[in-house]
Amino acid sequence: MYLSLLITLGTLGYFNQSANQAIARLEQHKAELEDRVLQLTLTHYQHTSALVLREWARNNGFIPMSVAQWAREGQ
Repeated sequence: MYLSLLITLGTLGYFNQSANQAIARLEQHKAELEDRVLQLTLTHYQHTSALVLREWARNNGFIPMSVAQWAREGQ
């Protein structure tokens, strides 16, 4: 009886430890993904901000006609 209880507790402890390690790995992976999403969001903002888009448009021959319209020079 004592031996079976000891084996059962050892087995449960092993499974609990394995589950905790798996959860820790998943939480670490989640934190890494959240950091990556933040980096991508900041990069997206940097590339699509109004000043960057305006500079790109001027460099590619577009001139502002109104708030929401752009035309190529010479049209």
